[in-house]
Order: sequence, then C-alpha cells, then structure tokens
Amino acid sequence: MHIHTSATAESRLVWGIAGLCLAGFAVIILHRCLTPVPASEYVHRLVTYDDGLIRRALVGEIYSRLLSVVPQWVIRIEAFAFVAVALGLFVMVFRRLLPGRGTDTLLIACFLIGSPLLFKNFIGNLGKFDTWGAIVAMLAVLMPLRARTFGIVWALCVVLLFVHHLHATIYIPTIYAILLVRMVNASGGFDAGDLGALAASIGLLACVFVGLLVFGVPALEADAFLDGMRERSLRSFPDHHANMWYSTVGQEMAGSFAVLPEHILRLPLYAAFVLIHLPIIVFFWRRLAPLATTHRAAHQAFVIGAVVILGGFLATNIVTFDYARHLGNMALCFVLLAAAQILSTTGPIEDAGDIQPESRLTLTAAATVAVIPWIGTVFPLI
Repeated sequence: MHIHTSATAESRLVWGIAGLCLAGFAVIILHRCLTPVPASEYVHRLVTYDDGLIRRALVGEIYSRLLSVVPQWVIRIEAFAFVAVALGLFVMVFRRLLPGRGTDTLLIACFLIGSPLLFKNFIGNLGKFDTWGAIVAMLAVLMPLRARTFGIVWALCVVLLFVHHLHATIYIPTIYAILLVRMVNASGGFDAGDLGALAASIGLLACVFVGLLVFGVPALEADAFLDGMRERSLRSFPDHHANMWYSTVGQEMAGSFAVLPEHILRLPLYAAFVLIHLPIIVFFWRRLAPLATTHRAAHQAFVIGAVVILGGFLATNIVTFDYARHLGNMALCFVLLAAAQILSTTGPIEDAGDIQPESRLTLTAAATVAVIPWIGTVFPLI
C-alpha cells in the first residue's frame, strides 16, 4: 500500500521520522546519565592484574593505572566515547555503501542508525564492551585490504579477548567473516594461501581464548578478590558479581538454561523486533540474492560467514542469557557483513529507491523503529 503524496510531503514524513530517531536517542542518553551505572559493568572497572593475569580485567587494569578509585562519571564518559566512535565509523560505512543524499537514503539511515537493535541498544547497555567489538568489525570493513590490515585486525582481536573473552563468539567471528568475504572478492575465488593465513590467525586467537578461559581465573580466594575490588570502589555492589571471574562454562550454561523458558515465552516479541525491520531486510536481500549467480565464490564466502556468525551467537546464547542484547549485536554483525559483501562485489548502492519511502508499510515500520528506545539486556523491554 502506498501513500499518494507529493515528493515534498514524502520528504517531510521521512524527516519527521528522523526527528523521532533523534528524540529517541536523547531520551536514552538522558536516562543513562540520570541512572547509576549497572553494578555488573561497574565491577569490570575494579579488577586488575595485581595478582596475576585474569580474564575480563584489561579495562580495569587500565583504570588502575590512571585512578586509585573509580567514579561512575568516568565510566559514563568512557562508554559514551566508545559509542560515539562506533557511531562515527558506522556513518563512514553507511556513506561508503549509500553515497546518495535523497529521501530514500535518509529513510534507510532511520532504519539502521535509529534501530532499537543497534546504537540505541549500545546506549541502553552503556558500559558493556560490545562497542569495542563493533569498532573492530567496522574497521575490518573500512580498512584497505592489505597484508598489514590482517596483522592489525588480529592484534585488535587479541585486545578484544583480553577485554572480554566472549568476544570470541560475538564479534570476532563477524570480523573474520568480513575479512573472508573481502579476501575472496579481491582474489576472485578461494586462494589456498590466503585461507591458510586466515586459518593460522584464527588458530592463534583460539589459543589465547582457551588460555584465558582455563588459566584466567583469579588465584585469590573470592573473599580476598572482593576486598581488592572494594578498595577501588566508590559504591556498593552485590557479592555475587565476583562470580563472573570464578564461574566455569558449565555453571554459566546452567544459569542460561535456567532462564531459557522465560526467553521461549518471549519469542513473539523477538520476532516482532525483527519484523519491524522487514523493509530494510528486504532491501539488503534484493542486492545479496542475485550474487548467488553473478558472483558465486563471493556468495559462498558470504554463506560461510553467515553460518559462522550464527554459530557464534548460538554458542553465546547457550553460555550466557543476555538474549535481547545479543539479538542487537547479531543484527549489527549481519548489517556489516552485508555491507562488506555489497561493497566488494557490486559497489556502492547508487539507487536506493526500492526502499519505497512512499510506502505506508515502510513509513509505519520506520516510525515504529524510531520510537522504540532499545531492545533491552536479558529480556526485551516491552
């Protein structure tokens, strides 16, 4: 169904939706400025390497080199800065993919930048380290495909693992899927030498991940570990937050399965969050589907990358239970993979008119996306 309006009226409608997106951002930012930093994020800035190399402690170690105690306002500045960097890089990816400046491009920006799954979700989950992984994934899309790029990306992935080892199942699969897609497109097929180098790089990252998982547990007793954290804290936090540094994979899985029934009950909500993005999903699909015949090797690389990303998120959701937050991360991962594929094959999208800014369905979906604040952390907010 279409709205029969002039181009000027159509443009006003889209600009109105863009205004709703900006208002949504303002509300979430204000909310995050007026509410305390979640204790689960605050404690990550309290742990250090004072008693040995442990997982999830790199950021806390950096804080310890700069501050003797950790004020909440510093965490807000750090977290907002990373969101700003991620958003800036995404705008660069967006402009490279969609160089046009028409109403159709603005409407696509409303779907992507204004989505409750993407950057509003980063702000809603302020203090999480997801933005770190997103930044590296966007750099994998933007950086020139040269030998040193692989080395830089690998080094950044090592940093991600030391920040939080679960990047191994969230953003690192996406980063390497993007590199695979770009590499296959650049060489015109699957080159054994390139694939071997990529596999060796992944193998080294796997060794770092396993090392952190097995040996990155604090040597101190939990009570002494907590005492060290409280020496640097300016607020109270529950004792159980220290369990994150002592829990095993089995214990994490048990906690995840304990809340799985509640997630199953909310499957219609998760589906609704995906369906309101249907116009932008179809927009990308129209450009990716023909590649199965026009760029077969590129299409195969994309499918492999998509399977790896899905496998990583499946593993993440078996071990952890932040399903709402991870749905947002997965959405961004697929947007970046799609952008890398399109840019590497057919190039920038010069005509985005098929997003149909005159369509009542598209405009309604975009307005719905704009007014929803963010999807949530463990469960959807709505």
